[in-house]
Amino acid sequence: MASGTTVVVGAAHGIGAAIARRVARETWTSKLIIAGISDEPMHALASELRRDDLPVEVVHVDLADQSSIAALVAATGEAERVAIAAGIYTSAPALETTREQIDSVMAINLFGVFFTAQGYSREMISRRSGSIVAIGSISGRFPRMGQVAYGAAKAGMRQALRILALETVPLGVRINVVSPGPTETEMMHKLMADHPDLKNLAAGNLDSFRPAVPDAHVGLPEQVAAAAAFLLSPDSAHIAFHDLYIDGGETLGI
Repeated sequence: MASGTTVVVGAAHGIGAAIARRVARETWTSKLIIAGISDEPMHALASELRRDDLPVEVVHVDLADQSSIAALVAATGEAERVAIAAGIYTSAPALETTREQIDSVMAINLFGVFFTAQGYSREMISRRSGSIVAIGSISGRFPRMGQVAYGAAKAGMRQALRILALETVPLGVRINVVSPGPTETEMMHKLMADHPDLKNLAAGNLDSFRPAVPDAHVGLPEQVAAAAAFLLSPDSAHIAFHDLYIDGGETLGI
């Protein structure tokens, strides 16, 4: 693939913003589209990244609304590379988790991500060229207490995208997943109710069945962004439906 348009969905904060900053530096990004639901931080990020040789546009999208997803794809269908980092989080004990909690997380983390990838895949197939990366989580394969909705959504997203990837890779579209472990973002701080600080989180907690991170620290958004950029890039041309863990070795043996 030559240089072209890169779209980052969920770019307002955290890992999505880090991906936008990373791909803005890549020679294969000649135009950057920042998409998401939080307009003000996206416009601030666009102003930060915009250069004479790099146009940056902002598109509002709500991944819980399929018509909004369709409008995003229609407006940016020329994209050669798409990173999907949008997601929400909720936590509750499994015995207390409600249908409403599961539905709200599934609407974005599973259905929203899948239909975004599906929409862009259809556009890319027409050119027989394109790469998509979605941000998953080790919670999709590694059970976490209190994460019924989040873990189930990430597990479903992973499998749905792998099936989509299996069907589209012969048609020129590569789809991969990057699954972070604990990463220093606003969302991660919501996961820290049972940990006093980041060092304690990295050390693990037997009471919550959370293993220690072997490299002894939580990840950074920039580290996840580097992995996503690699999987979007021409350097990964022979990699498809892969799930790359960025977790400091926490899921050793899985």
